[in-house]
Amino acid sequence: MNLTEILKNPQVNKFVTENHLQDKKRLLKDNADVLADFVNQIKQPLFPDYYPELFLVNDTINIFYEKAASAVSENQLRIGQAKELAKVTFADFSVDEQRNQALLASISFFEDYSANQQFKKGIYLWGNFGVGKSYLMSALLNELAAKDIETAFVNVSALINRLNEIQMLEKQRLIRKIAHSRILVFDDLGAGDLTTWVRDNVIGAILDDRMNYQRPTFFTSNFDIKSLQEQYLSIARGVAEPIKAARIIERIKFLSEPIKMGGQSRR
Repeated sequence: MNLTEILKNPQVNKFVTENHLQDKKRLLKDNADVLADFVNQIKQPLFPDYYPELFLVNDTINIFYEKAASAVSENQLRIGQAKELAKVTFADFSVDEQRNQALLASISFFEDYSANQQFKKGIYLWGNFGVGKSYLMSALLNELAAKDIETAFVNVSALINRLNEIQMLEKQRLIRKIAHSRILVFDDLGAGDLTTWVRDNVIGAILDDRMNYQRPTFFTSNFDIKSLQEQYLSIARGVAEPIKAARIIERIKFLSEPIKMGGQSRR
């Protein structure tokens, strides 16, 4: 099967169009074997109850396996969220001068998105440990979930631990599910053992997908954006890679606006 025949496949054609790859002939040629494998798997799936999908990561096309819709029941994904945050709302959030801006921005997003569900930047919410960042983001997701809007709360450290425990097929499925969640909160970005694989193929891949498809994304962190880049993303297991860190920061800035939450720890 040559590349011209492969590109005639409706699903491949849709993927190429959505990722603006029409003029990237070299990239398509370099990934022709993967695309051919994808077309074959559409006809003869490798895994029961899973279907193949294409995913672009750093100019490399990968095949990921998504669980069939009939097997997916949960509409809200929660990884590493404290149990006491499962039902909090905006009304439960204690307001003071140092927390008011973040609350108002969250309410504004909720009202706008509930009305039209168009892309709007999320929030990069940063501040000291225990000031209520995760609490507020949980309240936002709970309010959206009450409107039957799909949401995901993903604590970065808990996600890394989960990925270390599961097989590659499940890793791919989970990364895909997070990337495709309609609204995502990446909680406590800057914590957890950062490896190059986690940075580039988990965090980076998810943010690439969310930027390309304009899916609203929120972050909480103890770092401001500059410190996140220099102290966390640039160095993985002792290896300095500032260019890869800068790439992720670009995605964060596209997807969110920074807001600082001050105040005393409430834990």
